[in-house]
Amino acid sequence: MADDLAARLRSLRERRGWTVVDMAERTGIPKRTLDKYMLRSGANLPGFEALLAMAKGLGVSLDWLAFGNEFSGEGSDLLASVAAELESLQYFETIMHRAREAGSSLVDGEELLGLTPEEWAGDLAFRVGERAKKLATEGVTREELLLRRAASNERTTELFRDRVARKLPHLSEPNGKV
Repeated sequence: MADDLAARLRSLRERRGWTVVDMAERTGIPKRTLDKYMLRSGANLPGFEALLAMAKGLGVSLDWLAFGNEFSGEGSDLLASVAAELESLQYFETIMHRAREAGSSLVDGEELLGLTPEEWAGDLAFRVGERAKKLATEGVTREELLLRRAASNERTTELFRDRVARKLPHLSEPNGKV
């Protein structure tokens, strides 16, 4: 286990472009101690408190740090899958309702492009769950997730503003802002 943990720590350090000093600052664990945890052979095995400090400071799950890909993210894919299914079901039902009102050929009876809302939501839930599991097993950091969410929110806001500007040009300011 110590060698696997050492390999995960080295891999994380390389992927993030960190030095051992960077990792020490993030975790509060002395550089010399971290060096011992990352030896290629005969690495020391940290105690529980050190594992907690590393997981928190490096922004990875304790599961991933301690167990690696095999056990990482157990349950997170299920949580993401259920959340995606519940939320996407509402969206697909709304899309179908609006498409029916507009007389769109996208909707045929209770199907949108040949699938029911439940089928769309189930497929999306599966895909989201698999993506969540993959992210968790790769040791994605909380910081990376927050950056991704911020970028996504920014893009969504930009798309919404563009749509409003196209649909309601009289509300747009001369500089193009809504």
